[in-house]
Amino acid sequence: MSTADSATQPTSTRSAFRVDSLAIGMIVMLAMTVLGRGIGFIRGMAFCRLMDDTDVGRWSMAFGFITLITPVMLLGIPGVLPRFTEHFRLKRSLTPFVRRIAIGTLASTSIFVTTMLWFPDWFGWIVFLQPQDNRLIYGVAGAVVGMIVYNFISDLNGSLRQVRMVSSMQFMQGVGFTLLSVAWLIYGGSFTGVVWMFAASCLVASIPGLWSLVRSWESAQVLQDSEELTNPTAEDETLPSDDVPFGLWDMIRRLAPYATALWMMNLIGNLFELSDRYMILHFIPATETLSAEIAGQAAVGQYHSGRIIPMLLLSLGTMIGGVMLPYLSADWEAKRFEAVQTRLRDALLAVSIVFTSGSAMAILLGPWMFNVLLQGRYTDGMTLMPMALCFCTWAALVTVGQNYLWTVEKGKWIPVAMAAGLVSNLALNAWLLPMLGLHGAVIATLCSHGVVMTGVWLAMIGCGYKLDLTLVVLSLLPVSLLFSPYVALMFAIAIGWMAWNDDATRNRWLDSLPDKVRSKLMPLG
Repeated sequence: MSTADSATQPTSTRSAFRVDSLAIGMIVMLAMTVLGRGIGFIRGMAFCRLMDDTDVGRWSMAFGFITLITPVMLLGIPGVLPRFTEHFRLKRSLTPFVRRIAIGTLASTSIFVTTMLWFPDWFGWIVFLQPQDNRLIYGVAGAVVGMIVYNFISDLNGSLRQVRMVSSMQFMQGVGFTLLSVAWLIYGGSFTGVVWMFAASCLVASIPGLWSLVRSWESAQVLQDSEELTNPTAEDETLPSDDVPFGLWDMIRRLAPYATALWMMNLIGNLFELSDRYMILHFIPATETLSAEIAGQAAVGQYHSGRIIPMLLLSLGTMIGGVMLPYLSADWEAKRFEAVQTRLRDALLAVSIVFTSGSAMAILLGPWMFNVLLQGRYTDGMTLMPMALCFCTWAALVTVGQNYLWTVEKGKWIPVAMAAGLVSNLALNAWLLPMLGLHGAVIATLCSHGVVMTGVWLAMIGCGYKLDLTLVVLSLLPVSLLFSPYVALMFAIAIGWMAWNDDATRNRWLDSLPDKVRSKLMPLG
């Protein structure tokens, strides 16, 4: 498919490609995500009831490994899609760009999966701290492949600002995995089957996204009149001309710094995410009835139960950050630099207020959830949940805020902040776990997330982000969860009300909404 052919498409084809506005995309994404994560919450509860805490811990380690290894072994190659798809689309080099990214992704996947199939015992020790049935490792390999296919198609749709399709894919994957895995466990299936169900749900959810790409691919490469006017190609000799695809080595030089920083962030960030669980495995001592390995896996199961709701918030923050990056990149490419900071500031404030309020409600519902739904089997998980909610809210804020550094192509500072958090997490876990047990691990993780957030904020300010009172307030608000859910809820409502009463902020929020929604909210202003 040549770009020249795309340029000769009739007007009807030109109008076939539509991007979702950020407001509509966010509304659809939030609605689908809340529904999907609600189903994910049910799945988490079902896992805790249908599996013992040892198997829950094994699932936590397996899923953590899948999410860790997927971006790391891909060398950050597909991670450039959200930032650079719009850039190369404006340069009329979308097809060669995506084709080369797909080839690199396929090559990396083939090498890694082949290695897993050759050395299953070694990977069993890496993931679970002891050798496992080879069929389980093959299932993990299948889940890695399924997740890569799903993420690639989802990221490409998202980078083209097809947010509604991405939301539908996420909903299908969450619902599909819940139905398949819970049905499998109810009918007596083994833990290995749960991993295969995850792989199957990823592949099934990829089908509508692939269909959307095939349907709109040609029209996506046709520039609108307004995009022709803002395309800076003719003014920049370092960029490809309108009718010449970007050369391979030119593309590598353009993308390599970004991909390297992304790869480092994923590696260090995922090690940081898994470090507390691996420290628990190694530092929790044996009991009179359980060996050290089994006691560690059981403690990880307790830790997993206390993070069910916090991780829902973090995953929602990850989705918000993923949705925003293509829009921030589009603003940046169009030289709307002030709009980048304004969008980001509003998003961070909204995330802090909404997530803190939701966390307060979760703490209030915690006793019922753990005593009734989980039958009182995960008491340690309930006591650590407030701290987990605080550091997961911080992590969500970082996930959204770091988009500024990716947009201005200064992402190299993100792995630096992550590395500082990882080192502090390991040191604090080694110190606190022997003294305080599982609670020591949570305190260590809380403090290290604070280190990461501080590092990212400092990097943003150093790269031109304007420091104001809003950044300080939204960073401190989640800390109120450690004192009382009522205090946290009161502060969140007060800050939200003050933001709404600010004319500039309120008008920006209202202007970003669809006309029908804005007309209903105008009387409230």
